[in-house]
Amino acid sequence: MTPLGAVLQRLAARLEPHRAAVVEAWAAASPDSPARGEGAAGRCAQELERTLARLAQGDLEGLVLDERRAAEAAARQGRGPAAQALELRAWEGACLRTLAGGEQAPPPSEETAALQEVARRRLGALLEAHEVEAARRLAEAEDQAAQAADRARDLAAANESLRQAQALSQHRAEQIALISAFARRISRVREPERLMQDAAEIIQARMNHTYVAVVVLDDEGMLVGRWAGRAGVGRRSAGRAQGPAAGVIGRALRKRAPQVVDDVAEDADYHADVPGTRSEMVIPLLEEGEVVGAVDFQSERVGAFDLDAVATGETAAEFLVIALRNARLLAEARRS
Repeated sequence: MTPLGAVLQRLAARLEPHRAAVVEAWAAASPDSPARGEGAAGRCAQELERTLARLAQGDLEGLVLDERRAAEAAARQGRGPAAQALELRAWEGACLRTLAGGEQAPPPSEETAALQEVARRRLGALLEAHEVEAARRLAEAEDQAAQAADRARDLAAANESLRQAQALSQHRAEQIALISAFARRISRVREPERLMQDAAEIIQARMNHTYVAVVVLDDEGMLVGRWAGRAGVGRRSAGRAQGPAAGVIGRALRKRAPQVVDDVAEDADYHADVPGTRSEMVIPLLEEGEVVGAVDFQSERVGAFDLDAVATGETAAEFLVIALRNARLLAEARRS
């Protein structure tokens, strides 16, 4: 057995007597939790039993293979990786708190390092499975298109598709890395105002847009939120973003669909509040089909947002909705 396998066995031995505490903490932090109650606890208990069995055998590869198979099944059903990734982070946090005896962070040890390595490997397997499924679907689409054309055109199209697929694969790998980093950061924030500010800053920094705002609808239908901009970028209403749902954001909320404006000078709905903006993309935040807010991206380049940008924005928005919901529920629980 490898040295890591022996550490995993010790980790399982430390967690085994505290199964109930791990399940309780995990279910409470689970994205599906608060209203699911016993259902979430039962699901977490079954998953924890399987995981501890693998750890007790020092079988990290088997645990990673289990994660990959579950992710592949979810990807084939069309489910995105967002909820699964947050669930995995909730499991890791519950185990770390148990090792710490209820404190926020345990002192460094071989067991905590091994736990973090397990979580990292499982997250990598999850994201890789979804990437493979996306590539498989792309290949199927390309094959169907090739069959619809004549042989000569098929050959030229196949060569061009291969070049594009290679570039797209690299681009998507970068997008997955971005989304993974984004999910890790925001999943740990439990205060809504800070969550919106951190989300805006992370997206703006990683995507290098001129301006990014995260806004949500309050009880009176007004948009409130936080924004981040590239150094030197000003805004007419500095500080906290606040106002009615107008402009391109208002249109995205009404249509419940992403809005991309290649040139704001040609869009009648554009509201000029960020000097120098040339193009804009707005992704609505949808919770169970209802609009709860939006993420606003602005760039000083014309045509800065393509379909890949929309896909990345929608994935980030999916993570953000879950994180905002959890933060809101936690705040309500603390008040009550």
